[in-house]
Amino acid sequence: MKHYTMDDRFTASEDAELISSRIADHLGSAGLIPNKSENDIEVRAGSELLFRLFGFLLVPTSFPVGLTVHVAPDEDGTTVTCSAYDRLGWYVNKKLFWGEDLLNRKLTELLNEVRSAAGQSKLPVGTATFNP
Repeated sequence: MKHYTMDDRFTASEDAELISSRIADHLGSAGLIPNKSENDIEVRAGSELLFRLFGFLLVPTSFPVGLTVHVAPDEDGTTVTCSAYDRLGWYVNKKLFWGEDLLNRKLTELLNEVRSAAGQSKLPVGTATFNP
């Protein structure tokens, strides 16, 4: 259940397969476990269980987030579309009372890992879109 999302899209001049491999390798070297298919890469980070048990006492690395990356060739090179999202699951009050700044930083960090792998400039910390 995704309530908070943050999206990014950019074009790279390299081949789609090369960019996809570079992104997957970079995410792996960043301590994440990328699940790669033909044109997509998915990453899940943090722990839903720890979030349920300890909530705001969590260290930032345990905050449950995910990332989906789609890589597709086009006329200008390769289009990379990313979506970072929360994995907070079901909770009574869908909007967070605390931790939105931490969530925004975590989601921006995931998007910037992809940008870094593709040689793109990093994004400033953004604000996730809330989808009730």
